[in-house]
Amino acid sequence: MGLKRNSTLRKFLAWLAFFPHRSSLNSLSLIAITGTVGKTTTSYFIRSIFKSAGISTGLIGTSGYFVGNKEIIPPDSWFQKIRRYFFHKITTPATTPDPFILASLLLTMKKEGVQVVIIEVSSFALMYWRTWGLSFRTAVLTNISYNHHLEIHGGMHNYLNCKKRLFRYLAKSALAILPQEDQYYSAFAKITPAQIISYGRQSSADIWADIQDTSLQGSQIIVHNKQQSFPLTINMPGEFNIMNALAAIGAVQSWHLSSTIIQKGIADLTVIPGRWEVIKGKQPFTVIVDKANTPAAFKNIINLVQQGRFTKKIVVYGTFGESPLEERQKLAQIALNFFDLTIITEDDPQKEDPSKGLDDFLKFASSHHISSEKYIAIKSREEAIKKALAIAQRDSIVLILGRGNEKTMDYGNKLIPFDDREVARKLLTSFE
Repeated sequence: MGLKRNSTLRKFLAWLAFFPHRSSLNSLSLIAITGTVGKTTTSYFIRSIFKSAGISTGLIGTSGYFVGNKEIIPPDSWFQKIRRYFFHKITTPATTPDPFILASLLLTMKKEGVQVVIIEVSSFALMYWRTWGLSFRTAVLTNISYNHHLEIHGGMHNYLNCKKRLFRYLAKSALAILPQEDQYYSAFAKITPAQIISYGRQSSADIWADIQDTSLQGSQIIVHNKQQSFPLTINMPGEFNIMNALAAIGAVQSWHLSSTIIQKGIADLTVIPGRWEVIKGKQPFTVIVDKANTPAAFKNIINLVQQGRFTKKIVVYGTFGESPLEERQKLAQIALNFFDLTIITEDDPQKEDPSKGLDDFLKFASSHHISSEKYIAIKSREEAIKKALAIAQRDSIVLILGRGNEKTMDYGNKLIPFDDREVARKLLTSFE
């Protein structure tokens, strides 16, 4: 069965990591966030609300590990060294790290005076029982949709079962914050012993939004929360960010914070690294870097672009080693149907030759009789970005998708420094 799939061994390792420190860890209030997309944004909304309330907060997730705004670099634990020895793979920090790193981070946060820790809990973390033994005060589900992790999990059924673990093992006193309009809402509601708080667009949800206005600058909504209603300004665009904000409001319910604190916390958050991040310069067009790398995330991005008036819409994105052919085709279809120009390139190829992903894209485009003027394949990601910026016209938009704030490219046995944002900024100096 091996280390990866041996649940008994995995649970034992988690117990070994957490049990000796249970008294210290139990004094922390832990909030877990899981879902296909939206975890990072929701975690930042929650952190901003707590900051507004003057509550010291730690954050563990895709964007890094933080006490307040100070980033923590985790130690190179013996467990990580064993992983490298057996699997011969250099790894970047995980969204949800292995139990011994996670325990070390939590203890560091405790020493720093943190009261609440927000943890993005990935499907891999749940599959490998990395958070087994931790007691979560609140767990949030953002959404469930098709994604590139399904093949590793062995299909949607297994993926769902891993996500359900977070909610199945909550205490009765805990809160489960669930998206009422998600097709899997009832599946999660049935299996959790926790108190359920639903959120969504419909008035039947416990927390729901009456959308007043939405644009590329953000949204104005009225939040209805049980017997309380209040206006809310969200300074990030997209209806999906409205849902993320509602999830965050649900996550802080047991702290009984005032609407004034919540309003300030949500409004104060104006940018998240690598999430619809505008790369500013003197160029006469818009450049956006975003993490979007699933069909659902692509559609969210397109909904945002449709709110603007752009003379030409250009997208750069890559195919990566763990992405199955079916997802590559879904992404290709979405991109080719909407953008004026799609530039396909590499993205964390791992042990796969990047040319394979490009060939998959080209075969799809050819078989669907897409005009060759609508796409370009460029193996080098930097050259792909350079090409997009060179083609962009006044009032165009260039979207660089898939990596967000990632700082390295994964080639399996080596990591190469690569940050889409820094590459774009460097290339845009030619406009100065």
